[in-house]
Amino acid sequence: MSALLICLMLLIFAIDTFSPLDMAIAVMYVVVVLISSSIWGRRGVLQATASCIGLTLLSYVLTHSEVFSAAASGRLLVGLLAICVTCVLVLRGQAATNALLAREEALRRSEAFLAGTQRISKTGSFSFKTPSGEMCWSDEAARIYGYPLDLKPTMELVLAHTAPEDRGIVQASMEQSLRGESEVEVRHRLLMPDGELKYVHVLARPRHTNDGEIEYLGALTDVTAAVLAEQALHRSQVQLAHATRVTMLGELAASIAHEVNQPLAAISTNGEACLRWLNRPQPELDEARASVTSILEASARATGVIKRIRALARRSEPQQAELDLKAVAEESVDLVRRELNNNHVALMLGLTPNLPPVLGDRVQLQQVFINLLMNAIQAMAACPPGQAVLTVQTYLNADGALQVTVSDSGPGIPPAAVPRLFEAFYSTKEDGMGMGLPICRSIIENHGGRIWAKPSAPDSPVAGATILFTLPVHDSN
Repeated sequence: MSALLICLMLLIFAIDTFSPLDMAIAVMYVVVVLISSSIWGRRGVLQATASCIGLTLLSYVLTHSEVFSAAASGRLLVGLLAICVTCVLVLRGQAATNALLAREEALRRSEAFLAGTQRISKTGSFSFKTPSGEMCWSDEAARIYGYPLDLKPTMELVLAHTAPEDRGIVQASMEQSLRGESEVEVRHRLLMPDGELKYVHVLARPRHTNDGEIEYLGALTDVTAAVLAEQALHRSQVQLAHATRVTMLGELAASIAHEVNQPLAAISTNGEACLRWLNRPQPELDEARASVTSILEASARATGVIKRIRALARRSEPQQAELDLKAVAEESVDLVRRELNNNHVALMLGLTPNLPPVLGDRVQLQQVFINLLMNAIQAMAACPPGQAVLTVQTYLNADGALQVTVSDSGPGIPPAAVPRLFEAFYSTKEDGMGMGLPICRSIIENHGGRIWAKPSAPDSPVAGATILFTLPVHDSN
C-alpha cells in the first residue's frame, strides 16, 4: 500500500511537470494526504505532506524557472494551500479518532474492572423505572438471582426466586418505589430452584430522568456468607455463655444448696408442727392451717429457686420479654447471698421501684448480675472484717436509659488494666479465665446497651471499683 501511494505521488508529479495541462494539478496531492492517513500515523502523514509540498515546488521550478507566470504562481499557492489544509484536517481527524478509541478502550477497561469487582464482591447493580416498570441489571445481579445473563429482568422474575416468607417485604418495597418515595432498602432471602437459600441486601435511590420518569439506581449484594458467619458466631456466643453459666453455678453450689435447704428446712419444721397441732386431743385446726400455708410458701420458694437454677443451667436461645430490672437484680442477689455471708460482705441495695421495663432475656441478664456480684465479692476477699461493702443500684439516668451500678470497696482496678478489662482471656485474677466480663459485654451490647468500668480516683480516700451498664427502656406502644 505504501508503494502504491509513492507511485501515485510520482504520477501526479509527472503530470504536473510534463503534461501541457494548464491547471492546478498539485491539488491532486490532497488524495495522497487523505490516503496516507489510513496507512500511517501522524508522523507518516506529515512526511507525506512534506513530500507532496516538495514535489509541488520542484515541479514549479522545473516548469517556470525562466518565465514568471502569475497564473502559475496562483495555481501553486492553491495547490500548497489545499495540501496544508488537508493535512491539518487529517491530523485533527486522526487526533479525534484516537481520542475516541482511547475513550472506548477506557470504557471497556472500566466495564471489565466493574464486572470483575462485582463478581469478587458479589454485588450487582440494577435500575428500575417507574411507572413504566422497565428494569435492567448487571451480569452479577443476574447471577445472584440465578437467571441467564441474557434474560430480560422483570419484577415477576425477582418475586419468583424470593423466599415465600419474604415476598411481602419485597412487594412492599416495590410499591414504595412505584410511589416514587425516598430510597429503598430491604434485606430478604432468595430461594433457588435447587433449594439453596441466599441472603441479599438491596439498596436503591431515585433520580428524575429527562422523560419525566423516576429511575431507581441500586445495588444488590449477596450477604449470605456474612449472615452465615454471624449466625455461627451467635451460636458460639450462646454456647460460650452457657458454659460460663455452668461454671458459675459450680462456684455457687454452696449458695444454691443453702437457698434450697432453707425452704426445705422450713417445710420440715412446719410439717412437724402441723402434725402436733392435729394430734392434740382437740386438734388446733387454725394452727394446722397456718402451718400448711407456711409449707406451701416454702415449697413455692424452693420451686422458684430450682426453676432459676434450671434456667441458668439450660442451653437455649435467648428469649426476649419485658422484664422488671429490679426483680432481676433481687433474684440474682438471692443466689449469691450465701457467698455474701461467708465472705462477710455488707450488701447495700438501691433498687429504684417502678422503673420502666426493659426488653431482654432474664437468664442472660441474671448471668451479668451474678458475674459482677461474684467479681466484687472475690475482689474484697482481703478486706478487713466490716470493711467489705457491696453496693448495687438501679435507676433511670439522664439519657433516659436504665442504669445499673455495682460498686465494691476492694483494692480497685489498676489504671493500666481498665482499657483491657473487657478483652477476652484477660483477667486481673491469677486463676481467672478472662471470659466473664467479655461475655457480660456481649450480652449487654446484644440488648442494645453498653458496659464500662470506672475505677476510683487516685486521690480518693475510698478504694474499690465500679462497673456500670445501661439498658434501653422498652416502649411497648
